[in-house]
Amino acid sequence: MSPTLFLCLLVSLPLVGAVLLTVSRQPTRARLMATGTAALTLLLAVAAPHLAGGTSTSTGLAVPWLSATVHLGVDEPSARALPLIALLTLVTLIASPRQDSHRQVLTALLLTESATLGFFCAHDVLPRLLFFLAMAVPIARGRHTPSAGRAVRVYLLIGTLPVLLSLAMLGWHAGTRTPFLSPEEFASRLPHGWRPGLCALLLIGICARLAVVPFHSWLPVVLTRGPLGVGVLWMNLAASLHLLTHVMRPLFPAEWDAVAPVLGSLGAGAALYGALLALVQTDLRRMLAFLLVSQSGLLLAGVALGGSTGLPGAWLQCLAMGIAFTGLELLVRAIEARTGTTDLDTRHGLITRAPRMATTFLLLGLGALGFPGTLGFVSEDLLLRGTLGAHPLLALPLLPALALNAITLVRAFQRAFLGPRPRGTPSTEDLLPRERWTTLALVVLLCVAGSPPAQDSSGPISLRLLEELGERVVQQRLAGLHVPAGAEKGQPDALANAHLGLFHLLPRHPRPSQSPHQHVTHESPERRSSVTVDELPLVSLREALSPEVEVQVRE
Repeated sequence: MSPTLFLCLLVSLPLVGAVLLTVSRQPTRARLMATGTAALTLLLAVAAPHLAGGTSTSTGLAVPWLSATVHLGVDEPSARALPLIALLTLVTLIASPRQDSHRQVLTALLLTESATLGFFCAHDVLPRLLFFLAMAVPIARGRHTPSAGRAVRVYLLIGTLPVLLSLAMLGWHAGTRTPFLSPEEFASRLPHGWRPGLCALLLIGICARLAVVPFHSWLPVVLTRGPLGVGVLWMNLAASLHLLTHVMRPLFPAEWDAVAPVLGSLGAGAALYGALLALVQTDLRRMLAFLLVSQSGLLLAGVALGGSTGLPGAWLQCLAMGIAFTGLELLVRAIEARTGTTDLDTRHGLITRAPRMATTFLLLGLGALGFPGTLGFVSEDLLLRGTLGAHPLLALPLLPALALNAITLVRAFQRAFLGPRPRGTPSTEDLLPRERWTTLALVVLLCVAGSPPAQDSSGPISLRLLEELGERVVQQRLAGLHVPAGAEKGQPDALANAHLGLFHLLPRHPRPSQSPHQHVTHESPERRSSVTVDELPLVSLREALSPEVEVQVRE
């Protein structure tokens, strides 16, 4: 099977499952059908980076009536996002209470999964925007109360209309001959007079979908009064973040440089505002909703202000947030199904009746607040180093925001699970096996992803971090500019210097074409050996290291 057909199968499988759910009348059969579809989609999503990774954009799916080709593929961000999208969908279907698993909810979840997978598999601008618009339909048509439904639709309409108008303008400019273009190709053809207006329209739509202040009011309503969980909301947040980094930045490079500080300040302020609102909540669902608002602002600040260090940190934070908050929201729904409420003022002492639930909540909460050894710790460290190193004043609100988020989660655990048990309270059932194993899988994933794996298809994880974070320091040392030990303390490149200690740079024999001015110098054992090059071209670190040195990972 060709990579393009494989990706088409991956995107269409949840859509087919959603269509089949419309003819199923039995709730149990519908739930089993949705779970089986999600499990099969997870298998395909895990295999996608290996079977379709690095697909060339010169091939794709032909559209005969347009005489054009839709380019599909799996790049590095998509390779990380696709398995997690499928995993969170499957976990939500398995662990959700049965009273929340209506056929309409299951259909909305599968439709959102299909649109999100299509968004991350598409390489062209117009298909990505179409999938981005389609992701909002299940949320708008979800089962809400009348007042909540109107509020959600109004805010989603505010975010959808600017994107729809941008899509129409880009499609009209591209025409029928070349409707599917990458962001770089569009940037070279787009009239300069259109750029500021299109950039503003897309930013309004993305900020509304990210639930950034002042477009945040729809998210607490959906999470508090609607049946859709954090998994669906996280898919929209991840797609918005990907649209910022992989469409907006290459499509409007000059406009992005001008608006990035403003977006970063908006994101930092939204992070602090959401953290303050989460701190004063007395309902677990609303608390999680405003924590998500705070996390959205954190992601926006990392993308806009973080540079080459904060951008990977923002993506890792997005992945960690999806894992941790999906598990926390499933536990909150389990508490509500057993006690009938999520009010923190009336529920105490659950740890004596549901110890497994309390332990899992604590572990997921620690992962959400960035406890050492979890993925959240790595992501927050990279994000803060990037943002504070580049724009310390603009990113300053992120520090109290993260501190308040940690206080909020610890207080929620203390108020819900600790303390004396109220008199006359009926016994509460602990986590069921399906709830226990799914939430435990999320805890394990947070811890495993936060530890350095041995190897993957792209090499050691420490080498990839060295390429991303230590580029300047390594280039200096390759150019013969020896940086004394301790000189970089407190600098943004300190983490890159720490990764340098994981490697031995062992010289090989020089190539026959090597210039006599290029040489390898050996220093005393107290100092690192370095490679000095008189004229070093601006190439990637792997290209610079591979011809002359051998990289070994220290045990």
